[in-house]
Amino acid sequence: MNPRLRASVDQGLYAAVLAAAWIALQQRLTIGDAAIGLALGLGLVRATRHFAAGRIWVRRPVVAFRLVVDFLRELTVSTLQVAATVMSPRLRIRPAFIVVPLALADDFAITILANMITLTPGTLTLDIAPDRSALYVHCLSVDDVEEVRARIRRLFERPIEEGVTCSISPLT
Repeated sequence: MNPRLRASVDQGLYAAVLAAAWIALQQRLTIGDAAIGLALGLGLVRATRHFAAGRIWVRRPVVAFRLVVDFLRELTVSTLQVAATVMSPRLRIRPAFIVVPLALADDFAITILANMITLTPGTLTLDIAPDRSALYVHCLSVDDVEEVRARIRRLFERPIEEGVTCSISPLT
């Protein structure tokens, strides 16, 4: 397919997704809301089209699907653990700053990993090493630092490394 046509189709799909999100936020389906959502979606896509990092390629769909399932499970379990910690009459936490060595080299993959860590309640990616060899992470409560590192590697980093890649060419 012609690259310009492909970019136009992609931008139209992104605008449609944004319009659907607008309609969901409005909690009603009217022609006016759909038109406003589509106009906002097209405007946002048009305004940000040069900021796109490139295409995301899922090399191994089963691995990528497992990554999403594992992330959602961790999100749920961590949310419940943090809620129990906060609701507890005695604050029993063992906060720690840890260094998580990286096997990933691609900036996009590192960004995915850092965001997954940050989105999981109780953990926060603070920084990346200047040479991109490690992430600096704050954990609300840690009993075993090596277990945290191994868990991040097993559940998030390795599946990202095996299943997802990003091309560098921008969508224009």
